[in-house]
Amino acid sequence: MEIKFFGGVNEIGGNRILVREGSTSLFLDYGMGFARHREFFEEYLKPRYASTGIKDLLRLNMIHNIPGLYRTDLLNLIGQTPHAAPSVDGIVLSHIHQDHSGLVSLLDERIPVICSEITKTYAEAILTSGRSSLETDIPKYRLKPSINGDLIERSFNTFESGVEKRIGEMSIFPHPVDHSVLGAAAYIIKTNSSTVLYTGDLRFNRNSDSQTTRFIEAATNADVDTMICEGTRIDESESDCEGHVRERATKIMQDSRSLVIADFAFRDLTRLTTFHSIARETGRKLVLTKRDVYLLEALSKCPDLPFVLPSPEDKDILVYIDRKRTGTYRKEDYGKWEKKYVNASNSIHPEDVHEQQEDLLVHLTFFDMNELVDIDPAPGSIYIHSASEPHNEEQVIDQRRLDNWLGYFKLKKHHFHCSGHASGLEIKEIVEQVRPKTLIPIHTEKPELFKEFHSNVKVPILEPF
Repeated sequence: MEIKFFGGVNEIGGNRILVREGSTSLFLDYGMGFARHREFFEEYLKPRYASTGIKDLLRLNMIHNIPGLYRTDLLNLIGQTPHAAPSVDGIVLSHIHQDHSGLVSLLDERIPVICSEITKTYAEAILTSGRSSLETDIPKYRLKPSINGDLIERSFNTFESGVEKRIGEMSIFPHPVDHSVLGAAAYIIKTNSSTVLYTGDLRFNRNSDSQTTRFIEAATNADVDTMICEGTRIDESESDCEGHVRERATKIMQDSRSLVIADFAFRDLTRLTTFHSIARETGRKLVLTKRDVYLLEALSKCPDLPFVLPSPEDKDILVYIDRKRTGTYRKEDYGKWEKKYVNASNSIHPEDVHEQQEDLLVHLTFFDMNELVDIDPAPGSIYIHSASEPHNEEQVIDQRRLDNWLGYFKLKKHHFHCSGHASGLEIKEIVEQVRPKTLIPIHTEKPELFKEFHSNVKVPILEPF
């Protein structure tokens, strides 16, 4: 089997790995490389995807010019002759995080995306409740350059856990794993000549029947030749779990008689479920954004959920209605997908949050901090940051801005989080159980550390542009 790396080498994220056996070829993920992206772009300086398609990304060596891979309309925009048929047989998508899925929007829609039903639903809900962009045009897109062009839907090939999918000369066995987003999967790919294991991103749940534990059991019996393994936290030994977040946050909230704000990632429904449980235990109602509730409604219909999600109809869940356009909460001020929440019986306005502070736990992120002006929390209210700490210059600057907001409104800050990635010790444990003949580290800035616990580590080399 031939394996080529077009991203994910000496960086965290940006996984784009081509595997080929005979006439069959697949990409393992097609994600955005954040480190390279940040060298040129930021929130208000973005690739000109809407007008020039892939031109900016190709010119800045952010993607490779691979024949037969990209959409016809995007090739037309740069004067390239479109291909008659795609050159790859599928995109094996591990999960919905942008560093794994964020460039799938560029690909020929005839190439099937192999993923969990949960990942497909995430993609659809994120696009519907957000806006068309390079990162979100995964399930469908409008032909460029016209913004009113025909709507093209992408081909998906969703899987059942552990059930073989046959693509040409390859048998693909998907295995759900625990991560900070639902629907994540690792894959065992078998051909006549080789067995390859791709971990995607994963973490331990320390539950004897967790998804990651079941995946490791399957991998141990698969006689793996090559293991392509993530190493985000290869140099770390800490291994906190979701239970630690719940215990620490509960203790803080039990002692509080003021508003509590929880800041966690929009896609992290495991963390949302944790805070829903904490709210109930501490006698509070959980206030969610409209996008939170929309995502909950969409994913609650999916099979193979690892646990029961909170019901959007739960009496302890309220929907936060922010001001838009006229600022008067008119139904006409809101998008099609969010109108139904505006006058719902469980909707709540910022003024009501102010009046009921000691009875509420509110989900707000950094990008919602201006809602504090309307909510006007009492001094001494609690802010729980339940996401990773800043790890690049932009995030450090955002952290300073966040601290300014918290300081101005006199909020007390706490940080409770557990990573979506296994620690170095846990990765070592996985490798020792699976016993691959060859180990290839990706999604890591320190691949050389893998050599400390495996005798045949091959550090990948990025394909030239």
